[in-house]
Amino acid sequence: MSVITKKIGELFRDLVSRELKHRLDGSSDLFLFNYHKLKSSEMTSLRKNLKTAGASILVTKNSFIKKAFEAAGKPSESFGLVDGPMAMVFVKDDPVGVSKVLMNFVKEHEALSVRGGFLAERVLSAEDIKKISKLPSRQALYGQVASALNAPIGKLASSLNQIIVKLAYALNALKNKKS
Repeated sequence: MSVITKKIGELFRDLVSRELKHRLDGSSDLFLFNYHKLKSSEMTSLRKNLKTAGASILVTKNSFIKKAFEAAGKPSESFGLVDGPMAMVFVKDDPVGVSKVLMNFVKEHEALSVRGGFLAERVLSAEDIKKISKLPSRQALYGQVASALNAPIGKLASSLNQIIVKLAYALNALKNKKS
């Protein structure tokens, strides 16, 4: 092997390591999946779906993934998740939406299998990701919180309104009695 080839290899490893570190630092959560026997067109479709959900995919060698996890201070138990042809899904904002896209894709394509990932600093199993995908979306949760906050205020307003209505009926009845 020539000196130039070795230098190119070193530059490539350095570039991939920096890219992995940059993406790990820029994402809040991470999902890992095995894409063995997944067609290129299917992978492109998955990339597009995940991009609309606010995530990106990176496929690289397992040794790079393990070194990136080690450099990022991820728990050593996560190294067991990396086995076979692996891809990483970097989640920027909404892990629920991304997990829904990923799990829907798994239902349609048996070649894809979710291995696990990270939610903040917590290691997730494939079952955890399935549970996350069944949660309501962020917008639905915002709606539930707003509704929960609005309910007591609405009941108070209704109660106060009923007091005023009863007072008006009583005054009207008193007026009719005196007439």
